[in-house]
Amino acid sequence: MVVAGDDAFLGSVRVVDGRIADIGRGPCGVGEDLEGDVLMPGVIDLHTDNLEKHFFPRPNIDWSPVSAAVTHDGCCLSVGVTTVFDSLSIGSFNAAASRNHDNLIRLTDGLLAARNAGMLKGDHRLHWRCETTADDLLDRLETLASHPLTSLFSLMDHTPGQRQYRNLEKHMANWRANGMSVEATETRMAEIRERQSRNASRQRKLVAAVAHERGAPLASHDDESTAHIDEAHELGATVAEFPVTLEAAERARARGMIVVMGGPNLIRGGSYSGNVPAADLAHADLLDAFASDYVPRSLIECAFAMTIGQFGWSLPKAVALVTATPAKAARLEDRGAIEPGRRADLLRVRLAAGLPVIRGVWVEGERAA
Repeated sequence: MVVAGDDAFLGSVRVVDGRIADIGRGPCGVGEDLEGDVLMPGVIDLHTDNLEKHFFPRPNIDWSPVSAAVTHDGCCLSVGVTTVFDSLSIGSFNAAASRNHDNLIRLTDGLLAARNAGMLKGDHRLHWRCETTADDLLDRLETLASHPLTSLFSLMDHTPGQRQYRNLEKHMANWRANGMSVEATETRMAEIRERQSRNASRQRKLVAAVAHERGAPLASHDDESTAHIDEAHELGATVAEFPVTLEAAERARARGMIVVMGGPNLIRGGSYSGNVPAADLAHADLLDAFASDYVPRSLIECAFAMTIGQFGWSLPKAVALVTATPAKAARLEDRGAIEPGRRADLLRVRLAAGLPVIRGVWVEGERAA
């Protein structure tokens, strides 16, 4: 079965020089027989944190960045992701070693070296997650934004008490559970709020300017309110990534923004932070696309999960959530659909025990997995 545009049918796809040449309906009789499996476009992941896991497989234990890139590439292809937006944080005050400025340079240079050496089969790009409250954001951004793989920017603000971490007491209770005194948590919270007040608004504008200068799409992350959406839209954001309330998603839709939710949110049955479930947005017709966030496998599962049970979407409509719409969000007009002239990034998928299994991956017409 070929999933092409708004239709799914028994047919064939002919590939010439890495591009889809034409599509036929009915039995073909030549070429590779997929034995009734689904042929769909390669998955496009706008946001995955998976690369860092291979660079630092254990806390404070780093791995070769080139080797990490190759391993990560293989993981993505094995679950059908052919275009990968590797999401890395700039200006994070998180203590994770992988987010150290020097390590970000090592990691992104390693990714580029692996790409240039022909070691990567998927198409890898960089999605810079810009922590707008961080004191060192602009110094880091000046160096990293010019990387040749840069393709997407997003505006972040992880200050507790709003957006992703709306439940402030729960957040501070986690700090106390990790050994911080009540006084220490209050001091830390005051410092974070002061940093947000001093930096966030000004640096959101500067990040937006950098994105526009580079001609890259801009996303707003974890929006909670209509005010958050309105500010992001005015800055030129066209993607609302992981809105945390139904209200924010409704406003994003009204503003013409593409609403992207995390795949694990759907597959796990809700947000681990207690934010709006992706299923609620689907039922309200406010869901446009999925990104994997931290589980690349979630995307192919999302596409097929949306066709059964409480949703009952058509297969073409569900597949578009991880192919055509992410391509539109990323301004990639050469992929995301099976139609003549597009890249032949293709997947062969079979359902087994209710789960999609990848049985073949082609990138620009070449077998990749």
